[in-house]
Amino acid sequence: MPKVITQDIIDKIAELKERGYSISAIARELGIDRTTVRKYSPKEEKPEEEKAKQPLPKLSLEEDFDLRTKKKETELELENLQIKLEDTDGETQDLEARREVALERIKVLGEKLAETESVTDVDKVQELAAKVKAEVTTLLEQIQPLRKQREKQQEKERQEREEKERKKRQEDIARRDRIERNLRAGSLSRFAWMLPCSREQAGKIVNKFLFKVSGDDLIISSLRMVNKQLAIAEELKWGDDTTEVRPLITECSNLLDGNGEEKQRIVNITHARKERILIPSDEDMRGKFVDLLTAKTNEGFVEMVLKFNAALGRLADERFIDTQEFLSKEALELVIG
Repeated sequence: MPKVITQDIIDKIAELKERGYSISAIARELGIDRTTVRKYSPKEEKPEEEKAKQPLPKLSLEEDFDLRTKKKETELELENLQIKLEDTDGETQDLEARREVALERIKVLGEKLAETESVTDVDKVQELAAKVKAEVTTLLEQIQPLRKQREKQQEKERQEREEKERKKRQEDIARRDRIERNLRAGSLSRFAWMLPCSREQAGKIVNKFLFKVSGDDLIISSLRMVNKQLAIAEELKWGDDTTEVRPLITECSNLLDGNGEEKQRIVNITHARKERILIPSDEDMRGKFVDLLTAKTNEGFVEMVLKFNAALGRLADERFIDTQEFLSKEALELVIG
């Protein structure tokens, strides 16, 4: 007797079918024949066939030419509007917002234009493009005076900034020149007391320290170093080590090589100072002057001169003797001589 097919059996057929069971396997599993399984198996839905795209009517040569020409004209017009807007700042928040909207409209029109397949559609895009162009023209007319005003202000600020920088450069140059002049004058004045050679020779010694440097800051730094060397020399005592002033001693002794006249001038001036400053009880200092004269090398001579004049300078201060007056007399005697 055939088995009664209930809704429960129909649901199990659908379940097993979904799980991948074959017709035969389902029949065996449920104890029914294969014909019944086929009868109650869920029908497989066949995908609908895509409707064939209706071919567009073929354009004539004249219509195709007109279509292509109008699309290109509209494309160029949109590109021109886009370039104008992209090359312009909105100047104000409101104008910038309108500029962004106009750019978006141009972008949308460009996309629409690319999709057009007929002259009629291109004409519609051209009409919309004309409206956008009118909006852009009005927008640019509002932006232009604000842009000119901004550019004028920027140019004014640029000129003011350049003028300020120019004045600062001039002030910096003038300041460096003053510092350099003062440092040179200070070093030459110190040389005049510590090593009483001619101003020309003192200048050569200073230049020796500057020979390997370039640039205002480096020259000033070197001049400060020269003055520092001379300041150390002014504090020399007889028993002091002269390592710290070795660069100064070396340059001074090099200048005296083969320059007997300058060396004799230093001896003469130092002798005159000795006679004016020393008193009979300064016998030790007189002995030091003899040591100066008998120095075997120019370096030894320079070292003794620096120590001797440092000592004379301290004695002059103690005895309220004006060393600047000494320097003035020495300069006058040099001119007369």
